[in-house]
Amino acid sequence: MSDLTITGTDDTVSTIVAPEGATFEFEEVKTAKGTQSLGEVPILVYGSHAALVGTYGKEGVLAIADGTSLRVSFQNIARRFKASGKSNGEIAKAQLDFRPGKRAVGQSTPTSRAARKAREASEKSGNPEAVEKLLAKIASGEISAADLEALTT
Repeated sequence: MSDLTITGTDDTVSTIVAPEGATFEFEEVKTAKGTQSLGEVPILVYGSHAALVGTYGKEGVLAIADGTSLRVSFQNIARRFKASGKSNGEIAKAQLDFRPGKRAVGQSTPTSRAARKAREASEKSGNPEAVEKLLAKIASGEISAADLEALTT
């Protein structure tokens, strides 16, 4: 199906339109190393090279070729959003808004790992504002290194 029609809990109806040359297909995604189903979710699928270039541009297509496939990226979006209680419409919209970045070569650092975990916590908690407030308290020193150590042991 090229368009995804979503009926909200308040009976509102919205339509997410796939780019020309692309469709939404539903497939099951799993988490916990494939042991827990999150159900059927929309996955954006491209049917032609022209559609890919039209959406992502030549540089974006090259970034895709040198990185993670779109299907894997879209499955990851679906997993994260479904786990945090987001709707199929929000999943589809996030897939439409996704733009691949260039692969960064290098070792992860404590800072890059902390930033990744902060993003994950914001998405999975369903309350990104609370995660932001917690991190602000850590950054301001209101929560000390000793407090952090006590929380993580």
